[in-house]
Amino acid sequence: MLIEVRQPYVDVSAEDLSLTLGAPPAPAIEVMRATVCGYEIELRLLGFSHQALVDGGAELSETVACVPGTAGTLPQRRTDGGYDFRARVERHAGDAYAARADALLAATADSPLALAGLFAAPPRSGRGAHDAPAGAGMPAFTALVVAPLRSGSGIGWTTWHGYPQSGEIVVTASRLERA
Repeated sequence: MLIEVRQPYVDVSAEDLSLTLGAPPAPAIEVMRATVCGYEIELRLLGFSHQALVDGGAELSETVACVPGTAGTLPQRRTDGGYDFRARVERHAGDAYAARADALLAATADSPLALAGLFAAPPRSGRGAHDAPAGAGMPAFTALVVAPLRSGSGIGWTTWHGYPQSGEIVVTASRLERA
């Protein structure tokens, strides 16, 4: 499902993102609920990134977002029992950001196990039009997709957070397996 979000996005940089586990459900712009491999999961599109709640958050609550007043602390990897989280930042120059964003959004738009949001105009950065990066005309986006693990013993979800003003796309991949 692809939606247009009429409010401006809050995140302005990949380096501002943090991972929080165990947070209560945050106010969501849109929620996609699914049952995959016996897990009930909610993928929540937030005004400031995403939240995944598994089995109502009792089993797992993962939030990747900017936390106002806090420096970003998004780890490249975190494991905890059957939970595994990985993150990386793609940096795209020129038209590559727009091409990558278009491909990701097209791949998630019609999937019943995906949720994507295109955000309104970015926050003001103080840049002049002549020095704006090539991706600056593209909207910011967050896309989330869930799928069963190949082993059949758990679920995985991948997210993409696009920052056109810097040409960055943050990719997270999470998995949860019951022992």
